[in-house]
Formats: sequence, C-alpha cells, structure tokens
Amino acid sequence: MPNMSEYKFIKMPDGAELHTEIHEAASPIWLICTHGIGEHMGRHKYISELFGHHFNILRYDLRGHGRSQGQRGHIDSFTQFIEDLHQIILFLKDRYKMKRYVLFGHSMGALITAGYMRHLVDDAFYPEKVFLNAPAVGFPGLLGQGLKRLPLRATAGLAKLPFTIKLGGLVDLNFLSHDPFVKDHYLEDDLNILKPHSKLLLEMVHYSFDLFKNPLNLKCSGHVSVGSDEHVIDPRALKNYFTKVERNFELKVFDGAYHEIHNEVEKFRKPYFEFLKNTFLECLYQKGEVPLES
Repeated sequence: MPNMSEYKFIKMPDGAELHTEIHEAASPIWLICTHGIGEHMGRHKYISELFGHHFNILRYDLRGHGRSQGQRGHIDSFTQFIEDLHQIILFLKDRYKMKRYVLFGHSMGALITAGYMRHLVDDAFYPEKVFLNAPAVGFPGLLGQGLKRLPLRATAGLAKLPFTIKLGGLVDLNFLSHDPFVKDHYLEDDLNILKPHSKLLLEMVHYSFDLFKNPLNLKCSGHVSVGSDEHVIDPRALKNYFTKVERNFELKVFDGAYHEIHNEVEKFRKPYFEFLKNTFLECLYQKGEVPLES
C-alpha cells in the first residue's frame, strides 16, 4: 500500500504560496491539521506519527509562518487564515479527489478551524469530525480580561489601527509543557516567531470574541480538549463556552496539563494521544473499514 509524503507550495487566490506536507496512505479519509500562532507545521509531526498509517494527511504552514509566504508574524485580516484553509480543502478536493475529511486545529489553528466551520464550510462537502485543542476562546491575565470587557466595535477598531509593532514576551514559554526541553527547543527553532505583530494579535483577539459569542452549530461530531493548568489561553472561558454556549462538543479536560498537551510529559501526553486516536479512528470503524496497525 502506498505511503508517501511530499512537500509542495499551494498558491492562494491572492498569489501567496503556502508550504504544505502531503502524506498519502491510500486512505479513504484526509486529516487536515492547522497549527497555532508563531509556530509551524513541523511542530505537529506527531499527527503523522499517530495517523500516518490510517489517514492521508495535510499539514501546512499558515501564511506569514514557517516557510509559507506572507509578512512574517503579520496578517491583514484574520479572515485570510479562514480563506486559506478553505482553499486548501478545495485543492485536495480538486487535485486529490478528496471525498471525506476531518479537521484538527491547535490553539490559534483551532480558532481558524472553528471560524471555517462557522463561516465558510460547504454543507454539501462537510467534514466528518472537527477536533479543537486549546482553541483561543479567551485570553488569560489582566490584559485578556480588560480586552474581554470592551465592546466588539472597540476590539475591531484596535485591530484596524494603521500601525503595528512587534511584541515579544506575551506568551510565557514555561507554560507550553512541564518538560523544560520544550521551551529550549522552541527558542532554538528559527522557524518559530518570538515577536508577532500587534496587528496579528489584535485581529486574533477580535475574531475570537466575535466568533465565540454564539454556538458553532456543527452538523458533525465535534471534540475539544484543554489542559486545566493552561496559561496561554483561558481554560475557564473555554470550559464556560463549551458547557453553556456550545454544548454539542465532547469536552475533555486533562487535569494538570499545560498548553501543548502533545509535547507534555508522559502522564499527560499518553492519555491525550489515546483520546486523539479513539476520536479519529471512529471515522474508519463507523464505515466498516479496519485501520491498519501502526
């Protein structure tokens, strides 16, 4: 059975080219993975390691991230990320004859995935599952609480300011994982962005507040996970949203885990990976297709 990976650039309608890795395993289903702010697709190799025998997989660098084109750590409008994901899905449907797919997003990538499901998903070409890890529903600290109290028109105005500056230190890398080497590796990785533009951050904040004020109203199976000791996004806001506003997601809280559960120490990482596998492999079992042994 073929099991191949290739890197290629996919051109968006505005001419920007996104760097992708496409892994084919002769599977009936594609898994499309969207990473978080400041990082790149290479930090989510575990997706291929967990599912490379079961699914065709596309991972990609967001525009302005990794090896993709676009101003580094910047976005003109957050909706560009949503449109890019839409174009990637159309690309797979056209070039690879994709008929079935599932979506996975981490952190800001989960926000992008949720935004796609709210605003651009085609009801006639719907994913079978959506998995969101630590979506940016709310933001911790005094700054996050202060922004939350502003009306949407105010956060929209901040996002549209005509100037932008690079901001560092907004995310405490000590809270990515309990494994201290994760922070060291993050700092040593030249593809990571340590100082994103204020424009990107404000666009993300405004889009998050606007998106998560109402239910997502998915027509497929939805799953969301978060570490209870999160410091990058606000776990309380996330749990409040997925228990009181959007109740159709399966919510899984990993007690004691930080933001990057996939990079956590074994006692957190192992049950998280089991949850991922049980969630996604259901797609194959439900259709009577037996996954290959990994």
